[in-house]
Amino acid sequence: MLYLIHGTDTHKARKKLHELLDIAQKKRPGAEIFKITSENWSDAQFDELLVARGLFEQKYTVVLDNIFEKKDYKDYVLERLDGMQESEQIFLMLESSVDSPSLKKIEKNAKQVQEFVKAENKKFLPSIFTVADGLLQKDKKSLWISYIDFINKGTAPEEIHGIFFWQVKNMILTSRATSSNDTGLSPFVYKNALTGARKYKTEELTKMSGELMDMTHRVRQGEGEMEVMLEKWVLGL
Repeated sequence: MLYLIHGTDTHKARKKLHELLDIAQKKRPGAEIFKITSENWSDAQFDELLVARGLFEQKYTVVLDNIFEKKDYKDYVLERLDGMQESEQIFLMLESSVDSPSLKKIEKNAKQVQEFVKAENKKFLPSIFTVADGLLQKDKKSLWISYIDFINKGTAPEEIHGIFFWQVKNMILTSRATSSNDTGLSPFVYKNALTGARKYKTEELTKMSGELMDMTHRVRQGEGEMEVMLEKWVLGL
């Protein structure tokens, strides 16, 4: 009987191996366990375990621990899958990585195949463009909270300024157009800009655009810091 446990989550895979060993021990008390690794591999020993029944029909369990690390050993094992499948003994294979062709061969002969994949720890980071959501909704509190949040995460205030200016420009274009074709904006951007444009008067948007442009000039002339100016601008909307 052949069982394969594999996957990148080596902790869970090895835990499962020990669970299967415990089950085997309970079903066959006193059965010997032979552990074979790439360090103590022997063709002769493997073949002996594969075909030998032993005295008095002795039962045993063979653990093949990451044998596939060595190509020669892997090929040797793959050529004897039929024998492991037909054997009365238990063969437990533990591998952290199994290529697709080899996996297909094993699946045809194994009684059970289990994969444990390690979950990637990806911290969700909202798109930088969401910083302007509060601006589109004309929600000063939401806009300020979002601005501070991105600043605390290390986003450059100049980058946020660029998005604010881009979004204000989109709203101005949209407020003057009769359809998305007149703006040159993508349907998604146009839809968002249209939502914002409906909440502001054209004069308000023009004033906001001018203030953002003036902010850039003042920073370049050393009259203040972009981070502080932007926060004051947000709170003054």
